[in-house]
Amino acid sequence: MGDLAHFVPEIWSSEILASLLDDLVAEQICNTDYEGEIRAQGDVVKINEIGDITVSDYTAGTTSAMTPQKLNDAQKELRIDKAKYFNFWVDDVAKAQAKGDYMGEAMRKATHALAKEVDKSFAALYTQCGLVAGGSISGSTITGVDITSTNVMKYISICAQKLDEANCPDDGTRWMIVPPWFDQKIKLAKIVLDTNNSALFNNGFLGNFYGFNIFKSNNVTNGTPAADDACIMFGYRGSVSMARQLTNLEAVRPSFYFKDLVKGLFVYGIKVVRPNQTGVLYADYTAESS
Repeated sequence: MGDLAHFVPEIWSSEILASLLDDLVAEQICNTDYEGEIRAQGDVVKINEIGDITVSDYTAGTTSAMTPQKLNDAQKELRIDKAKYFNFWVDDVAKAQAKGDYMGEAMRKATHALAKEVDKSFAALYTQCGLVAGGSISGSTITGVDITSTNVMKYISICAQKLDEANCPDDGTRWMIVPPWFDQKIKLAKIVLDTNNSALFNNGFLGNFYGFNIFKSNNVTNGTPAADDACIMFGYRGSVSMARQLTNLEAVRPSFYFKDLVKGLFVYGIKVVRPNQTGVLYADYTAESS
C-alpha cells in the first residue's frame, strides 16, 4: 500500500472528511473576457483598446478645415507566464475501501490548490496599483495607516473617493479584498452590509459597502510583521485581467502498479490592465482597547 497505508483502518467511514479550505476570490473579480485560445505557457493574449479622442474648438463661420484624427491602438499584452501542476497516485485498494467520493475529494483539493496559486498571484499585484488610499511601503516594510473600528468606514470611503476621482465606473463591479482582521474591524464598527445578495455570501464574499463588493481572503499580501500589516487592493472588474487554462489532465494506468496516476498542468497569466483605476490601502492592524 506504500504511502497510503495509513488510510486502511479496520473500519472505513462511508464519508470522506471534507477539507477545510480557505476562501478564494480572484476568479470572482477579475475580467476573464480575453482568455481566447490559450494552449501553453508563453502564449500572449492581445488586449485591444482605443486611445483617447481629441476634442477641438469649433467656431461657426471661421472653422473651415477639420483634420480627422487617426485612432491610436492602445494595445496591452497579457502574458501566460505561470504554470503549475499536480501529480498524485490513487491506490486501487484505498479507492475500493473508501466508500465516499475518494477521487472527487482529491480533485477538489487539487483544483483548490491551483486556484489558491492564482489568488496569491493576484495579491502580489499591489505593486502595479496606481492609486494609494493611505500609507506607504518600502521593500517589504509597510508603513500603514492604523485601522480601528472607529475609522475603518473612513478609509473604505477614501478608497471609493480615489476611484471616483479616477473616473472609475461605478456599475456595481467595484471590489475590495481585505484580510480577516480588517473584516473584524468592519464587524466591530457594526456596519450593516447589504444583504440583498445574501445568496452570494460564499467564497469570501462579505457584502456591499460604499459601492464595493467586499471579499475576505487569507491571501492578502502582508508586509513585516505579517500579522499586523496588509496591502488591501481595490478596483473594479475591468481593473485586472486574467486568462487561465487547464491544458492537460491525464489519468495514467502503469502496468506494474494497482493504482492510477492523475496529473494536470495549469497555465495562467494575471495583470493590472488599468493601474490608474486600481488602488491599494496600506493598512496596519490596531488592537481595540477593552
